Amino acid sequence: MTTTLIDLRTVARNGADLSVSLAGELDLHTAGRVEPRLAELAGSGHRNLILDLSGLAFCDSAGIELFLRVHLRCRANGTRLQLCDVPPLVAKSIRVLGADRVLRLVVT
Repeated sequence: MTTTLIDLRTVARNGADLSVSLAGELDLHTAGRVEPRLAELAGSGHRNLILDLSGLAFCDSAGIELFLRVHLRCRANGTRLQLCDVPPLVAKSIRVLGADRVLRLVVT
């Protein structure tokens, strides 16, 4: 059995913005590992939470549901969530599920 890995790193804090990168595979097993930290960051008081997804090799519906939950938490705290450098296959999955109506995407 292989272990799926996910890495979450704070890239930069710039006054109103907080940039965070996610790399690896975001799925049912790894979403729970990063959700507490993302929830904390969503309430950190920044105007924008920017998630750089350029290092994401895979994202299933559990990962997309995580993005939706983080979006709701951000919105409740007056923060805007932006998914940046979204890999094309991840963007396609988000669109197929209709989550692009809620999530702000910047595709690579």
